Amino acid sequence: MSGADARGIFLSFAYVLAVLLGCDLVRRLRRISADATRKVVHIAVGMWIFPTLFLFRHWAWALLPPLVFAVLNALSLRFRLFGAIEVGEPSWGTVLFPVSVALLLAIFWRIGRPEIAASGVMAMTWGDAMAAVVGRAFGKRGYSLWGKRKTWLGSLAFLSWSTLAITLTLRFLGHYVPPTAFGHGLLAALAGAVVEALSPRGTDNLTVPLATGGVLFALL
Repeated sequence: MSGADARGIFLSFAYVLAVLLGCDLVRRLRRISADATRKVVHIAVGMWIFPTLFLFRHWAWALLPPLVFAVLNALSLRFRLFGAIEVGEPSWGTVLFPVSVALLLAIFWRIGRPEIAASGVMAMTWGDAMAAVVGRAFGKRGYSLWGKRKTWLGSLAFLSWSTLAITLTLRFLGHYVPPTAFGHGLLAALAGAVVEALSPRGTDNLTVPLATGGVLFALL
């Protein structure tokens, strides 16, 4: 393990724990809903993919933090360790998201395509969060799959925000020209939106990042 990898591991744990504890403290003191803090945690942790790619020297060591947090989140489902992310019925989504991050890094960073790994994470980070926010605030017409209600506006928000997030990631991390970044970002986001709609509750945190990453790998 290099010094850079050791620093990356330390900073990753410190950052995520600070986000979790900070959001839980704000939720308790300011009486903010657990659902709101969960979305903040979801976005803040997802955005850590970018520092990860620059902090670590070897991709394998970058897998350690998300895998450890996957285990901790699984324990939290049982013992309610992290109040900032536990809301409503227990869901394996909080476990599968860090698992998907680890898989994307292991698959794509290992072969020298970190922009694809980051794009898959961004699709879930922004697409899922904004779909929930927009769907609950404005969505009136919806549909049901696997006993889970979705709204058309929520799905459109997922598509829009995922396209934007993937496009920016491909443009600035992968250095693709804007038309290529947008076109491939849109196609990957479309695939992600379909997969998100079809995935049983909680599993979209795994299926969406992997699907968008797979589509981008096939296209680029």
